[in-house]
Amino acid sequence: MNNFKKIEEFLNRHPDVQKVAVVEHKPDVLVAYIVSGLIPDRLPFHGTCLLEHAQEKITVYTEDISYNGFCVVGVHTMKENDTVHLHIRLPGDDKETYFNGKVVWYRKAKAGIQLFLNVDEQKNIEQGVNYIINNHGFLKVLQRVITGRLHKYLLKMLPNENIPSIFLVIRSLPIKDDGQIDVKALPEPGNNFW
Repeated sequence: MNNFKKIEEFLNRHPDVQKVAVVEHKPDVLVAYIVSGLIPDRLPFHGTCLLEHAQEKITVYTEDISYNGFCVVGVHTMKENDTVHLHIRLPGDDKETYFNGKVVWYRKAKAGIQLFLNVDEQKNIEQGVNYIINNHGFLKVLQRVITGRLHKYLLKMLPNENIPSIFLVIRSLPIKDDGQIDVKALPEPGNNFW
């Protein structure tokens, strides 16, 4: 078993790691690309939006955002599976976007809205979520937490010189058609990789 596979095997045992790829970026510079369970599913996002429901238009407030929906506050007559339409300005965007969705839960004037997204709409939502992650410090904190935990963890099993010098948290590992990790598609260390 080569050294990289051994490091990957150890890292895959850590509870913060869902998937990992260890790559030599430059001679003697190992990079561990980490997909982590610490990546939040929902992020705080406070804004206003126009919600259309049952031929009524009301202004509501967003509480958070995810890669497929919002939690909104200020709704009073909804039930699960109701269809809704949202007019909202996504984080980092300067124009409003129109989304269709459905209510997946409703409690005390709050509703969870799951969006029906086409490919372009999904990209817009991802850009909005990524804007929050990159611009509100979530990524820096996550990088520091992961790097510290994983370095300390690996020191128990490997000599320091065999431990990756860089741990990068990414959303997913790029996969080729044959199911292997596409090493060439991995982000460069130091670039905006989220």
